[in-house]
Amino acid sequence: MKVILHFIIFCCFFNVSVYAQHESNITYGLKLGALHSTISNIPESIKGRDNTFDNSVMESKGKFGLEGGFFMNCKLYDTRVAIQPEILFRQMGETITYHDAVGKEFELGLNYSFLQIGALYKVYPYEGLNFGIGAFYGINLSPNDVTYTSNEAGGMYDVATRQFYIDGLDGDDDFSLCFALGYELHKSIHFDFRYYLGVKDMVKSNASSFQFIENQNKSSVFSFSLGYSFHQW
Repeated sequence: MKVILHFIIFCCFFNVSVYAQHESNITYGLKLGALHSTISNIPESIKGRDNTFDNSVMESKGKFGLEGGFFMNCKLYDTRVAIQPEILFRQMGETITYHDAVGKEFELGLNYSFLQIGALYKVYPYEGLNFGIGAFYGINLSPNDVTYTSNEAGGMYDVATRQFYIDGLDGDDDFSLCFALGYELHKSIHFDFRYYLGVKDMVKSNASSFQFIENQNKSSVFSFSLGYSFHQW
């Protein structure tokens, strides 16, 4: 079922592009940017039902990453509206820090890479200024990329604990709504600020000796990117 969904999204991406070739002016190019991501409710999932966490503090710190890829901007004929399909590579995830009354500390990192496929509907109220709204589906390329470091016994148990979290938590695909504010300069340089609001649970809990709590773990991403178009309108 997941393979079929990916195929449908891929086909829709190129159908929009082919249709736009007959109805619009087209630019295409590359973009690269930085982002900060968080995943909701990860501490609540990890604490589970283990009472040894009662006197502890566990916090979400988020994670910085990169995002970049290919876009095609299809400006509809004789309008100030455009459709912009994109294929992007994204690094995102979450960082969890922990400390308790007896001095134990650890840092857990969920380090996911995604292939993002989606599109924006953009409106240009004045020159290159634009507002956009769209949706993106992210295919998780590294669902078990987990890091774990602690001060317990000089890190002696870190490898085993890392495997414990790999077995207990699975990264899943992501689906998010996108809200964008951008400006396009006359020399094909684009600036873009976006917020991605995840609407899908993207971390699954597996059965293990430790009872993780299954809840809704949704992404939230702020990004800023710089793009370059190879053709101007």
